[in-house]
Amino acid sequence: MILDSEIWKNDLKKETKKIKKFFAKWDFEEDDSIGKPFITLQKFSIYTSVVIRKLIDVRKISDELLSENFSIENYKKTDSTKVTKWNGYEIEKLYDLELPLKRNISIKKLTDYLIHSFHFIPKYDWKKFDQELEDEDAENWYNNGILGIYFSSDKTKNESLYFIKFNDYLNIIEKVISDHIVQVQYMEREIVKASNKSKASS
Repeated sequence: MILDSEIWKNDLKKETKKIKKFFAKWDFEEDDSIGKPFITLQKFSIYTSVVIRKLIDVRKISDELLSENFSIENYKKTDSTKVTKWNGYEIEKLYDLELPLKRNISIKKLTDYLIHSFHFIPKYDWKKFDQELEDEDAENWYNNGILGIYFSSDKTKNESLYFIKFNDYLNIIEKVISDHIVQVQYMEREIVKASNKSKASS
């Protein structure tokens, strides 16, 4: 049971500051290992999703925010090939990454997918030093930072792959942090409505 949601929201704020600082300081050119950024991002995403999911379960997030939809991208499966741990890394073959479809998702569903993620693959901002050189020249590319995350859950992996921009996920966390319930309605000792709007403003 979470009685004081502000403790956990403050923790979300701390973790958000830490991840922003990490990627602001990480030099992809100096350290070509992507292991540390990957683990740092994965731990951050799973931890924050678990905290948000728990806040949802104990009705510490307003109905207004829970009903809000957020834009992500959706990539359909290319064929009937089953996605397994052996081929799951081949997302270019399994999903049509050239045809992103817009989809809206709620905070609850998003955090569920991240917590139970089968795919969790960062997408980096690769840029060319010299635009005149061929794309196949690996030494002409450099990593300019993180763009977002490809993800799917155990249940959705054979249907779709999703993508959310990193900054969009941070903005969702910011919304959770700043969301404050000011009106609660009970029925038989159970919360049936938790609103961030007072009666006077509704």
